[in-house]
Amino acid sequence: MTRVAACAVTIVLLAFAAPAWAQSWEVSGFAANTPSAGLDNQAQELTGLDISGGFTWGVQGARWLTPNWGVDALWTQQRSALRLETGDGSADLFTMSVGQLHGNLVRQFGAANARLRPFVFAGLGATFFSADDLESETKLSLGLGGGVKYFPWNAIGIRGHVRYKPTMMNDEDAGRVCDPFGFCQGVLQQFEFAVGAVVRF
Repeated sequence: MTRVAACAVTIVLLAFAAPAWAQSWEVSGFAANTPSAGLDNQAQELTGLDISGGFTWGVQGARWLTPNWGVDALWTQQRSALRLETGDGSADLFTMSVGQLHGNLVRQFGAANARLRPFVFAGLGATFFSADDLESETKLSLGLGGGVKYFPWNAIGIRGHVRYKPTMMNDEDAGRVCDPFGFCQGVLQQFEFAVGAVVRF
């Protein structure tokens, strides 16, 4: 297990090792869209190079330490591809999966029994890149976002969030052959727009 993966696992374990006076739990599942993320173009013959956007799904579990402060663990999975464009068209160089496991500190607003609960969150964890015929890699990543939950019923609601989720690639040296999952740049900047269901107990 790499250092980054070990860090992510530690964060998740700490997120759920909350004290006995914790207020409640929440679990949610969501569907999301992750738009394409442009990459630094190192070849003059290319007119575009990016990580393809597309459908992302995820699950989240939170434990509330007080009515307004909590910690959560967030897992997402995206099917993507490295897409290049030339004057003649575009094509996928290879398809890949991009997974993320993050631990977050969460702050929600409003009264404990309010139906509408805006929230913000920040945390860190790991991004996992994998593709056929390539060695998988794990990178440090951050997360920063916000959203809103609405509870038409006491225990069941809907939630939506927007998340900025940059991954530290640490591969900025264009003078050498780039790592397949380094993409010749320091940071991969991605966003996520999600909506889903939430259950609290």
